[in-house]
Amino acid sequence: MEVLRTAQVQSHEERQRYSYWCFRIFVAAWIGYAGFYLCRRNISWTPLPSSGHSGWMDGLANLLMVFSAGYVIGQFVGGWATDKYGARRTVLVGGMLSLISTALLTTNPPVAVILPLQALNGFGQSFGWPAIMKLLRVWLPQRQFAVGVAWWSTSYALGSFLATALATGLSTVEFIPMATGSKLSILVPCAVLFLTTVFFYVRVKDFPTEAGFGEIEPQVHPSASRIEWMPVLRNAEIQLLAVMYFFLKLTRYALLFWLPLYIIETQHSRGNSALALSSLFELTGFMGAIFACYASDRWFGSRRYPAGAGMLFLAAFVFLLHPLVSSWGTVPTGISIALIGMLIFGPDVLVSSVAVVEAVPSEQAGRAAGYVNGIGSLGQMVSPVLVTYSTRFFGWDSIFSIFVVCSLIAASLLVLRWNSPFPQKLTAKPA
Repeated sequence: MEVLRTAQVQSHEERQRYSYWCFRIFVAAWIGYAGFYLCRRNISWTPLPSSGHSGWMDGLANLLMVFSAGYVIGQFVGGWATDKYGARRTVLVGGMLSLISTALLTTNPPVAVILPLQALNGFGQSFGWPAIMKLLRVWLPQRQFAVGVAWWSTSYALGSFLATALATGLSTVEFIPMATGSKLSILVPCAVLFLTTVFFYVRVKDFPTEAGFGEIEPQVHPSASRIEWMPVLRNAEIQLLAVMYFFLKLTRYALLFWLPLYIIETQHSRGNSALALSSLFELTGFMGAIFACYASDRWFGSRRYPAGAGMLFLAAFVFLLHPLVSSWGTVPTGISIALIGMLIFGPDVLVSSVAVVEAVPSEQAGRAAGYVNGIGSLGQMVSPVLVTYSTRFFGWDSIFSIFVVCSLIAASLLVLRWNSPFPQKLTAKPA
């Protein structure tokens, strides 16, 4: 156990009980966040009709933009709510908002209602990230924190894949009418999100003191009535990470939502084949996250920026080669997509989660995580516009030129703080 734990958890029995609670928190956080993706990755199944002025791509782009707008606003609200009211209640409110707004889409509302519902969905979805980041920051031992977050990140890599597979299966199964299948692809994920959110709420405690342990570090609890933003906004590390994450998240979300269509257009694949090939981005991505966190701890003395910058420079190189590699056929395209997944998800987890919450005291962790992800989500919001206009005027391969530039900018920002002395040491409080 670390400084705090050796000070607070003296007996063998207490250490075993604390280990149990860490594992319990980890599992609940994994399941809780994976559940959120069930109502995030089924946006493509939203029944938004096309018009003569707006094709399917434009309709999807509009949905993604309003979802992202809600997500941006929600990051700031969710970060504040986490530091004020705790992770349990924040995740519960966010999950319920997301599933209710998603379920209402099955009532065949007009387009003027669909877009606000997706904005509300994005708002609720955003509560999960800052809440769970703070929860892990409070509970996980410092020495295992980065690797623990890396293994937890499999929740959104695999959760996203499972969400896509579930929605696809429900909407395409032969013995279910198409209209019914489309509704089931929305309602079933809502039901699963309800179960995972309730599971999280029941199994989690916001602070070790609520489970009978001593104080982990001073001022870990919400500071009475006022939760201020200025300490976070004045933090130079947080500002740099936020700008970097704008470019990184623009890239990740453009790939997340547009890879299947890119493969259909460039490889002339059928829908299911394109989904299977594009899923390599997420399925291999979590391996990159685990590698990045292990490398950061073992090779760079727990400094997060060198590992993140190195992987992003390599990602830029792979993006540069991808249009050529994709012309060689399906297998080389799949290998390239898998490499991209590892090189993007690695820095994403290492820098946007681990480095962020290590840069602030734990009582600011919710706001710091929400702020960085909120600024990064502006890139997520811009990505549909860049993809649609770039492909319309310059072709599909042009988006990889955008990814090259974004990766180089993000990597260069990290190089500026190459020797930043992460992580901050936790300070124990005597029992």
